[in-house]
Amino acid sequence: MTMKLLTLILAMAVLSQAAEIPRNLRPRSELFPRAPVPQGPGHIVVTEPAAPVDMRGFCGQRKVDSSRIVGGVEAVPHEFPWQVAVTIDGEGFCGGTLISPDWVMTAAYCVDGARQLSLLLGAHDRTVAEASQLTIETTEYATHPNWNTATLVNNIALIRLPTPVAFTPEIAPICIAPSTEPDHAGDALLVSGWGLTIDDIFQPFSPILMKVTAPGMQTSTCAASYIGNIITDKILCIDTSGGHGSCNGDWGGPLSFDSNGVYNQVGVFSFSSASGCTAGYPAAFTRVSSYAQWIALVTGLVI
Repeated sequence: MTMKLLTLILAMAVLSQAAEIPRNLRPRSELFPRAPVPQGPGHIVVTEPAAPVDMRGFCGQRKVDSSRIVGGVEAVPHEFPWQVAVTIDGEGFCGGTLISPDWVMTAAYCVDGARQLSLLLGAHDRTVAEASQLTIETTEYATHPNWNTATLVNNIALIRLPTPVAFTPEIAPICIAPSTEPDHAGDALLVSGWGLTIDDIFQPFSPILMKVTAPGMQTSTCAASYIGNIITDKILCIDTSGGHGSCNGDWGGPLSFDSNGVYNQVGVFSFSSASGCTAGYPAAFTRVSSYAQWIALVTGLVI
């Protein structure tokens, strides 16, 4: 495990022992800031817009007919063909999403300073060699130009594939929420990933893809659970009451909204309460619609 991800996990373990006073909660990143790290050789600095790529009408297609759920359960195999497992420098682990033949989206925290990224596409059980799986090695990524390593502001990144991937029933892109996307307060939003299924950092990440739904929250309601100004309009929060939500290993993974069988990615998992994943406090996601213009600039996606 890379030092930066280990630091984040250990910080959560220490802070989860603190008194759980909602108004005094802080994200782990604020209490345990880290210095910026040197970027890897494949860090991309965008100087001009990419050529247009239109995934509309194809992206986000639901592959199976499954109802929404209220607790964490195993996903139907290949239900979410855009889900990507991201291994950083052979050790760190994050989630990601395929958004075009050439690009995967994740959190900036996951790739910041990375030298080698291994992407696993088409997987359900990531620990076995499924016929649908495709592993891609790359070094190229772009973090948001205003990404802040201490506060996790603008925590979003894009990973470029060395060659375009061929879509299959098990490998296909998700749609990107446009800048006009609603705030989804009260809507049932879907979290998916291979992260921890219990709040214990000494347990292994899930080998199989899991899913859970949770309601979106008003920004002001979420902000009341954190001190300072960490929750802004560029953050989308979910209500994790009952212990339903994201946890370690889900970083960079998607928060999506199912609109009549077509999924829009509305968030990228960024951080949660220092009290732990199952304490019931809001989990925070980078609001994708706030970065639609930047995503289009880098990738060429028509959003």
